[in-house]
Amino acid sequence: MESETPTPTPPSAAAIHPGIAPISYLLGTWRGQGEGGFPTINSFSYGEELHFSHHSSKPVIAYTQKTWKLQSGEPMHAESGYWRPRPDGTIEVVISQSTGLVEVLKGAYNAEEKVIRLQSELVGNASKHKLFRPLGVNASGLPEN
Repeated sequence: MESETPTPTPPSAAAIHPGIAPISYLLGTWRGQGEGGFPTINSFSYGEELHFSHHSSKPVIAYTQKTWKLQSGEPMHAESGYWRPRPDGTIEVVISQSTGLVEVLKGAYNAEEKVIRLQSELVGNASKHKLFRPLGVNASGLPEN
């Protein structure tokens, strides 16, 4: 996804909780365009907007994302959640999608390189009351041997 200059301007360093400082470069609104496709449908173009916001009293970043069809402007997908960086360089992301899916991702960030790597830990489907787990993880959430 191509990104444009974030707007509004991120808050001043004094207004940022120290717990999110390593990933505060995410703060703001990011917009871009992309191409999507699946084997069973025609490829399509879409617009995407991600918004990262923060309240200085909490060590968490709120996140919203939405996509739309470029040709018609019709909404496609939306999700929201929270990014929770930890002082040890790990991060947890909790996302709820408009389709009823919820997801927990865990990973690590490198503040100097501005890189965040995430891995899906849990996906649940509220509509079907089904629990999805990544391969190699048992029902308790522990890695399988």
